[in-house]
Amino acid sequence: MSEDYNQDRLLGAVKNMADLPDKNKVNIRGKLYAEVHTRVQAFREAYGEDGRIISTIHVVDETKVLAETTISVFVNGAWRVIANDFAEEFRGSGPVNSTSCVENTLTSSIGRSLSACGLGGGNYASFDEVHHAINEKAKAPAPKKTTPPVSKVKPAAAVIISGQKWTLEDRMMTIEKKIDVDVDVTLDTIKEVLEFIYVTIVMFALPPEGTPAKAGDPKTAAGWIEEFTKRNRKTLLELYNRGYQNEIKAFNERIEPLRQMSVEELRQLQHTYQTTGETTDG
Repeated sequence: MSEDYNQDRLLGAVKNMADLPDKNKVNIRGKLYAEVHTRVQAFREAYGEDGRIISTIHVVDETKVLAETTISVFVNGAWRVIANDFAEEFRGSGPVNSTSCVENTLTSSIGRSLSACGLGGGNYASFDEVHHAINEKAKAPAPKKTTPPVSKVKPAAAVIISGQKWTLEDRMMTIEKKIDVDVDVTLDTIKEVLEFIYVTIVMFALPPEGTPAKAGDPKTAAGWIEEFTKRNRKTLLELYNRGYQNEIKAFNERIEPLRQMSVEELRQLQHTYQTTGETTDG
């Protein structure tokens, strides 16, 4: 199909829609609208197999459906897009969308695309869309308010270890400085790092003394122990793969009893590290 012939066909289809008798349209609040099927027929009469109406569903979930329709014509040996538009419908917003939301959304997107290429019957929105908007279509549901998840694990802000005040951030940074998994380390360094991690877990397993008992529940301690172990899992795994399996196994065996300790037992263990130095003998 040549360029001129294509233009003549499109203009002819547009003219036919413009000349569509009012009796073939529907009156909605004083304005006349052509139904989608009428405009699809006009497009097909003009283009036949040289015209395409392709719809794509981009979103379909329990809340809404979003569809896009592209209209193309075959010109000079290639397909050319002449119109494109979208439609969105919400499930449950009227009897049609309650049962046939996908179909209704597709019809709306086809109607809008036909209007975009001039086959609107005098108005851009289709009769189907206008009728639905007036009688059935609901407003978009308000977005659900989401509350940022609150961590159940709240270690102490700072603790005293060997007479020195530490924050968790300081301990984490020190662990990173003590060992670089990209270079070789000695066995003594491995033991020192594992001891440092162990003491950190012990000292931050519970909030500061004086905090309400609920905050110091053993479940909170167990959760913190698990979280901190996960934070260091990459380092521990790297050391394990480098041949320190026995040291990592001993470390894990040492951590396990902490998960079973009561609040009082953990407090006693914390007191021992507040004044005594950190050892490296495991």
